[in-house]
Amino acid sequence: MDIILKSLNEDLLSLYNEDYIESARILNKNLGFNFISENCKPMYFTGKFDAKTVFLMLNPGANAGNYSFKNSEKNSYENFNDFFQKQLNHYINYGIEDSGRIDNFDLKQAAFLFGFKDSGIDIPDFVKEKNKEIMLKAKENVLMQKLQLELVPYLSVEFLNIFDNKKLALQNIVFFTNYIDRIFDAIVFHKRKYVIFGAKQFYYMFQALQELGYCKVEFGIEQGYKIDGLQKKVYFNTVKILHKGNQINGGIAYSFPRRDLPNAYPKMRKYGELCYQEMLRVFNNK
Repeated sequence: MDIILKSLNEDLLSLYNEDYIESARILNKNLGFNFISENCKPMYFTGKFDAKTVFLMLNPGANAGNYSFKNSEKNSYENFNDFFQKQLNHYINYGIEDSGRIDNFDLKQAAFLFGFKDSGIDIPDFVKEKNKEIMLKAKENVLMQKLQLELVPYLSVEFLNIFDNKKLALQNIVFFTNYIDRIFDAIVFHKRKYVIFGAKQFYYMFQALQELGYCKVEFGIEQGYKIDGLQKKVYFNTVKILHKGNQINGGIAYSFPRRDLPNAYPKMRKYGELCYQEMLRVFNNK
């Protein structure tokens, strides 16, 4: 995971010395609009580096103006090394540090991953029990026992006009190749059992990578599932990615971010079970 730590160190050093992140500023400049925050602490990952299960997100969400790092905050740290180490520990132990708060997004992940066998995540049946203590344990475990990676580690309110369709992906992919290489390197650094990409934008991103020759990508057959209680189907596809001689077997949960699934935990659990079965069929659970 040296690639993650190296990039994190560079960003935090820029923030510590200049009150902004140089690479975030460059990305905004390349895209031609203020896509992400340049002065918030980045979040490359949370959880275990060597986890069996990796969940990929587009980037950390935040309210506009929710937080910015100020030069005066340096007074909270002995020096930059202290700042870096405390941030690193925060990302690794985020599940424990935030363990007292119910969070729908984190429980949504727990519900989705509940049916994935031998995932390395001990997820109690919080849907059945409907008990706050059990919900908090499910949230803590899903944060602590998996590895969550962010494609772009910088905060934004929404992830729009980047990979929303194939045309945009082909147009913008050149600005994201180092981000993509970084997450692929992190995935193959340890042996993984499950790799989930949590948004349809990843599908368009992979299309662009394949078409422009950055790496070899092979998609499965797109699956649409009807779940009781949802008006619209949910969608999923498998993907095989050849990265530097290593094959990544993954699943793209197109519908994971959908707004009609914020805290619909039974429906999210069913969606996850259907995705798991498709991955089992395609990859033979290897």
